[in-house]
Amino acid sequence: MRARFKRWAEPFLLSHPDLILAKVSPTDPFFLTKDLYLEIGAGKGDFVLSLASRHPEAHYLAIERDLSVAGILGKKAVASTLPNIRILQGDFDGLAEELAPFSFAGIYLNFSDPWPKKKQGKRRLTTRGRLAVMAALLAPEGRLSIKTDNDNLYAFTQEEALYSPLALLSATPDYVYDEKEDAMSEYERNFRYEGKPIHRLVYGLKQSGEAH
Repeated sequence: MRARFKRWAEPFLLSHPDLILAKVSPTDPFFLTKDLYLEIGAGKGDFVLSLASRHPEAHYLAIERDLSVAGILGKKAVASTLPNIRILQGDFDGLAEELAPFSFAGIYLNFSDPWPKKKQGKRRLTTRGRLAVMAALLAPEGRLSIKTDNDNLYAFTQEEALYSPLALLSATPDYVYDEKEDAMSEYERNFRYEGKPIHRLVYGLKQSGEAH
């Protein structure tokens, strides 16, 4: 569901340039840690802010495409005063080149838009091309974690990943929430309240010699 346009969002984002970045710099010390994590499609920020508060040693970059939603995320991040989070407002496709110099220990996709119509398939975040770009951003032992409530996106992602540099580590059709190791987005809380099963996929990088 598209968020209602918030006129205040863009001025607010621009007024906090240290936290909400116009662009990322390859020399920024924030991004030069081995404990660097990326959430693509961070929404209103419940997931990434929860992880950042529980893991002060790690650094988190949150990407959100929707300007109004990014404004809400930004307000929450400013209020949290957490020093280990940064935000980029924009589309992953447009930001991927900027992120290329960095190496992420983990990348998270939480309840990405499933684009349910067949003709919309190329817009899904988990096409083989986009998965290949994400794989290039992973550290050698990094992990790509994907959660969705959508059966078709769950199946689509597994099929597309076969043609990417990613190796499937786990596929859980009815994922039991792990409070110690995980965090919940607003979507996940709502879906669990409704009794919907949550699907989870975890990928690592294929080892040399491993077939595509």
